[in-house]
Amino acid sequence: MSRRLQPAGSLRAYFGWRLRHWRRARGLSQSELGARLGYGDSHLSKVESGDRWPPPDLPDRADRVLDTGGELAALWPLVERERQEAPGARQPEAVAPSTPSSPTAPEAMEALLAAYHVTGSQLGGRDLVVPLEHYTRTVVQWQAVSSVPGLTRLAARFAQLAGWARFDGADYPTAQFWYTCGLTWATQADDRDLMSRLLARQSSVHWSVGNAAGAIALAERARRVDGTSPGVRAWACLAEARGHALAGDRRCCEERLDEAAALMAAADPVTEPWAAPSVLALAMGTCYRDLAAHGDHSGLASTAVDHTTRSLAEVPTTNEHDRAVVATRLASSHTHAGHPDEAASVLTTLLDPPAGPHGSARVRAEMRLVHTRLTEHWPTVGAVRELTDLVRTNLPD
Repeated sequence: MSRRLQPAGSLRAYFGWRLRHWRRARGLSQSELGARLGYGDSHLSKVESGDRWPPPDLPDRADRVLDTGGELAALWPLVERERQEAPGARQPEAVAPSTPSSPTAPEAMEALLAAYHVTGSQLGGRDLVVPLEHYTRTVVQWQAVSSVPGLTRLAARFAQLAGWARFDGADYPTAQFWYTCGLTWATQADDRDLMSRLLARQSSVHWSVGNAAGAIALAERARRVDGTSPGVRAWACLAEARGHALAGDRRCCEERLDEAAALMAAADPVTEPWAAPSVLALAMGTCYRDLAAHGDHSGLASTAVDHTTRSLAEVPTTNEHDRAVVATRLASSHTHAGHPDEAASVLTTLLDPPAGPHGSARVRAEMRLVHTRLTEHWPTVGAVRELTDLVRTNLPD
């Protein structure tokens, strides 16, 4: 029988598992950590085993003592929400592990995962969160009692997409939760490509909240995973380039962009569809936009517009969600280039008539940022005033 994956149950159990991981990584016993935090070792033992809710002051203090990079504090809101919604209810043992209903069940799950990937590109992640998280837990339960090969890797892949769905909803702590689970399972499966991609996805979360240092560090880890394919290494390079751009480091950013371009040229478009020209162009546009934001660099912003325009032209019209992401990034680049009419026109096209991709909280948030910048710098421009009316009607808070 295969080794049981962790974590397979509640967020409380997952928090305890990560607390134990960091304590052991720092070479501390429960009594030693308890002495530093002001808790008895039996109390910590129950928290680590998932038998007791962590006290509210424990995550921040444990992060400082264990130097976790803020991981436990990031998990705390999720744990607290679980406690409020189902006080004392969910434990890892509460649901008996299930087994695949037939020998072809894993293959069916593979097909389902592929379908969810396509749906996500078309519609976004909002309506996929519940089924993806359900099926992720289902595969984890299968792995706990089944010797069918490949279930660990399948669980990691479901966790990756579940994390993306949460990421698309701007629920960044939960996205990190699933990415961390996926990375653990990908490591157990020794899937180097998947390990690197999950690290790069974690980097994207840090980039999204403005943490350049965290984004760079995770992307570097992704790039340094041995044995990955060219397309996966390119993806890691792009994540690192975005981090450097956010930090305003043009030299390091362009070094990684050049490396990514060379790697993508060597990638197999059949097995690595994410290594596409549109992905590279969007990353380059995003990087030059962020570099332009560090000063009055209209030339860099114009370069961002050129790259992002090229990316948008490459995205299929059926992929409404992906087009909304790229178009909103294009509008943002136009604002940095001093093109209020063009920026307002792009957003107007997205908002009139309102379309499905606005279900993505991430896209809506970026649209609002673009609109705010337009109204702050060009409030009297006619296209901006017209856009404001659309935002009030079709993009409510």
